[in-house]
Amino acid sequence: MNWLMSRVKLTDKFIASCNLPKDGREEHSDILCPGLYLRVTAKGVKTFSVVVRCGHLQRHTLGRYPRLALADARHRALQILRENEERRLNPAAMNDHPILFGAMVEQYADLHLKRNNRTWKDQLGSLSQPALAAFAARPAASIERREIIAILDAMVADGKPHAGVNVLKNLKAMYNWAIDRDLVKSNPCERVRQPVPTTERDRVLTDDELARVWRGAGELPLPWASMIRMLILTGQRRTEVAEMGWDEIEGDTWVIPRERVKKDRSHAVPLADQALQVLSPLRQFGCRGFVFSGDGGVHAASNFNKVKKKLDELSGVSGWVLHDIRRTVRSGLAALGVSQEVARAIVNHTDGKIDRVYNRHSYAAEKREALEKWSKRLESL
Repeated sequence: MNWLMSRVKLTDKFIASCNLPKDGREEHSDILCPGLYLRVTAKGVKTFSVVVRCGHLQRHTLGRYPRLALADARHRALQILRENEERRLNPAAMNDHPILFGAMVEQYADLHLKRNNRTWKDQLGSLSQPALAAFAARPAASIERREIIAILDAMVADGKPHAGVNVLKNLKAMYNWAIDRDLVKSNPCERVRQPVPTTERDRVLTDDELARVWRGAGELPLPWASMIRMLILTGQRRTEVAEMGWDEIEGDTWVIPRERVKKDRSHAVPLADQALQVLSPLRQFGCRGFVFSGDGGVHAASNFNKVKKKLDELSGVSGWVLHDIRRTVRSGLAALGVSQEVARAIVNHTDGKIDRVYNRHSYAAEKREALEKWSKRLESL
């Protein structure tokens, strides 16, 4: 993996226009604030961090640009550097310097999530919520229960109750991990109740609703029109579709690499003729990088909430979420007489450990036949 570093005076203009590495990542050290770094990845992710020496070099992730402004990043970096210098000058404090929240998140991701969970990016994203940014430069042990509750209440008030549920779940898991490693003594999430009850969704779009969503999607601008229709045609997860790469398309088959799926092997999705037609107008923007992109493949499409709200207006269908499309496709396949084994293979589900170990049949031909049937069914709506 490439990892280059340069020393520059960080400015908003530089950060916005700096070239992306072809692969790997690059780091830029700030001349005005020694210790502050901007890490840039090939996918365009730009993250601030500060490196301090406390017996050894320790990196603290501050947040992503532009969510975290350059001025705020410098302010937080200076705060961490000052606190570290105070500990260095105070030998008593040197013997008991607490881990900062931001550093604990980074260690948790590196030492646990990335090693044990294929969906670690989702969990790390939850722990990197802007609502938690104020904790980054604070000792993890100083976070109090009332502060966690206040953040969850604010997320509910902001219309993000289920995001709050995920934040609480991931915070609790991280602090339990930290207790096991003797990084902290207690978990501030203990006895904190979920902001809203979790219920198993059962929403399935009717044929009429699905037809209206399909037509409404066609009125959205590219790449959104194609992305929503690809969700409907394939039944794959939203993130899997949104981050589809041109290099994953092999003829009339989309092969999702193992690092992007929940299962421990790549997942092949046959593309019906209609799915290939959906991709066709996107080729004018170039066939490199991400398929569903607004900047020529550099970044994957995002801002789902705004697009979903517009889709509701265009279709006249409400009370559903994008993930309900996946359930609708699964139910539609069953209605077409597709066997459970084939339907599970299409949406990349397995029927328990025994099924994973002993049933290694790929169902490639059966999946293609089923998705062609589903495509024709959509054409008839």
